[in-house]
Amino acid sequence: MKSSYLSHGKVILIGEHSVVYGYNALCMPIKSLNIKTTVEANDEMWMDTKYYHGPLFEAPDEYDGLKFVIKTILKKANSTENLKVTYTGEIPIERGFGSSATVALGTTKAMNAYFDLGLSHEEIMDITNQAETINHGKASGLDAATVDSDYLVFFNTQDGPEKLKAKLGATLLIMDTGEMGNTKEAVTKVRHQLNESIDANKRIERLGDLANQTMTAWTSHDASSIGEYFNKAQEILASFGLSTKRIDQIKKIAHENGALGFKFSGGGLGGIVIALCSNEETAKKIAENSKELINDYWIEEI
Repeated sequence: MKSSYLSHGKVILIGEHSVVYGYNALCMPIKSLNIKTTVEANDEMWMDTKYYHGPLFEAPDEYDGLKFVIKTILKKANSTENLKVTYTGEIPIERGFGSSATVALGTTKAMNAYFDLGLSHEEIMDITNQAETINHGKASGLDAATVDSDYLVFFNTQDGPEKLKAKLGATLLIMDTGEMGNTKEAVTKVRHQLNESIDANKRIERLGDLANQTMTAWTSHDASSIGEYFNKAQEILASFGLSTKRIDQIKKIAHENGALGFKFSGGGLGGIVIALCSNEETAKKIAENSKELINDYWIEEI
């Protein structure tokens, strides 16, 4: 017997970090980046990934979220069966693409099907979010909601996800800086500043306001305003010490070559950056001029 599930990545458009504190965020699924999780019977507990092949529960600490998922489902199934869990496809890790949420969701859904547990959507998302908290510290639920969605997600921790099917009518350039981000470190860095500074709290609130304004502008197809909101969000995120020299260099190139707006996406301290463009030609020009500073890029019509 074998069970598989294909889950995709995500990109946060605006509201990272502030979403952890109850403010809104806007996030989109990236279906071209995906990972297939396959669960099958085996003679020992085993895990196969791009980076690790070996006994499942002896995997390095960065797999602790997945170990939690597997232990939780086995307990729910009242099973001591040995399994092989295989992950194929690739989403660059620690870049802001939601790779940990993608595999946590995929593992939960594949194991739910394997054992025919019939878990509710709420139970599946709860397990996924608990795995995310193990991986990143305080998880908002945004990543899990978006990797589980076919549409743009407007999200806050109180109301959960609201799907947004409208198109903006613009082009999004996503670039991988090649620098490994560290979500847990970034979240901790922001939390310390919020504990010590009233001004830091005001900046986080402003970031949440920019997400609200982006949602309003999106529904009226106002890409120019959203570009400005991206720029302001980048300033706020950088003020928390979350940008890098390379991100700042790419930002300069993006603005010099016609981007409507630019910011990093995700935790920061590396990872991915996004440039909002009026058309694909502008996006390709920015990517070409940034090629010495990036590992890869993707262009999405949004």
